[in-house]
Amino acid sequence: MSQEAIDRFLAWLRDDNDRLLLVGGMTVDELVAHAAARGFAFTAEELKARQALVHLVEGT
Repeated sequence: MSQEAIDRFLAWLRDDNDRLLLVGGMTVDELVAHAAARGFAFTAEELKARQALVHLVEGT
């Protein structure tokens, strides 16, 4: 469920360039709090795991 929330949050961010700019300088904890305030529920650990998986798959 949390991965789905991350997917929905990312899609929501991509829908508005101003949203992307707003979160660009946030820490992971700030980003999670920002998402939670907008109804997207996931933890910092889940977001970090998602990021680690992307880096692994993309080789970055």
